[in-house]
Amino acid sequence: MTDQNTKSQDDLLFYTHDLSQQDIFNDMDLTEILPLLNKCPLKLIKQNDMIIHAGESRHYLYLILSGCFRVHLPSDPVNPVLVLGPGQSIGEISIIDHQPASGNVIADVDSRVLIIEETLLWTLVKQSHALAYNMLVVIANRLRNGNMVIDKIKQRMNEYEYNSTVDSLTGLYNRRWLDSMLERVMHRCATNQQALSVLMIDIDFFKQFNDKHGHIAGDQALRMVSRTILHNLRPEDMVSRYGGEELFALLPGLDINEAATIAERLRKAINDAEILLDNETVLPSLTVSIGMAEMQGNDTAEQLIHAADKAMYRAKRTGKNIIKS
Repeated sequence: MTDQNTKSQDDLLFYTHDLSQQDIFNDMDLTEILPLLNKCPLKLIKQNDMIIHAGESRHYLYLILSGCFRVHLPSDPVNPVLVLGPGQSIGEISIIDHQPASGNVIADVDSRVLIIEETLLWTLVKQSHALAYNMLVVIANRLRNGNMVIDKIKQRMNEYEYNSTVDSLTGLYNRRWLDSMLERVMHRCATNQQALSVLMIDIDFFKQFNDKHGHIAGDQALRMVSRTILHNLRPEDMVSRYGGEELFALLPGLDINEAATIAERLRKAINDAEILLDNETVLPSLTVSIGMAEMQGNDTAEQLIHAADKAMYRAKRTGKNIIKS
């Protein structure tokens, strides 16, 4: 806050209209409390000044006379969860519960605020039943807004969680997801005495495809392969982008022979699929080499991935566009 911009307290009388617009003074005759308000600092807050820091305890109510303020979570300094303007207040919840502030409050533009200290606020409340009622309304609205903020936070957390586990190019799960999920799937299948097979899928001659047709075509080819795999798997199956042009599928409940049927369906579907660019150019189809492995006894996640990877390389060495276990 910029103390050098403190207004003279005598000037407060000139702000009666601004004060009458405050939610907490709704339908009130200000003449009875103006002498007490005249004791409160009236300050100009410069744009981008922070009047409340997350984690600090504040014992003041800030009445916004002009301008506006953004409320940010510490983890997101870009997107405000709340914007407050003239007539609204800042800090009433902290005065009630005496808990540290959960967000940073920053002036969006040069703004004027009247600062009411906690003790004086309670004096005003005791002096005016109308003010006490208005405070309840303000707090109720703020709690309602708080629920909206919580919903926004949950939505953002879901978005962050989604973005942290999904590959942006293909829409498949990413390697991070696989690293955290594979052991859980293996444990569940072992507990339920179910088989678990996995597929390591590698696009054949993908570097040459990229070099000849360009990276945009390569990206489109990866999307096509990913969509084709998803379309030909069961709802309970899962697939992730393992890295580069390698994809990894989990087939819970299927042994190696049943997995081979799935793998052959994928191989054929990818071989037959068209790669269509935005300009409707049709590119040559691609093939894949697939390595299969079935979970055995005390296999670790690393051992199961390694077994599928070795099988995939055998398929590559044997001539590509085939399946090996």
